[in-house]
Amino acid sequence: MSRAAWRAGVIGGINVLVAVLAVRLILLLAVAGAVALTWLAAEQENQYRIAALAIYTITVILPLVWLSGRR
Repeated sequence: MSRAAWRAGVIGGINVLVAVLAVRLILLLAVAGAVALTWLAAEQENQYRIAALAIYTITVILPLVWLSGRR
């Protein structure tokens, strides 16, 4: 009985760890994309590139940061 409870506790802990790391990894990839997009927008100042960066930040980065902070 105690071995099964220990196993369930370990598996539950691993599930929580995987969920937190998955959100953080997605956030890391999104921030890397934002850095690359910023680099491209800074090379040639173009209103469309800056607008694309703003839209990307608002629709991707901010919600992911919010989700990451909830855990």
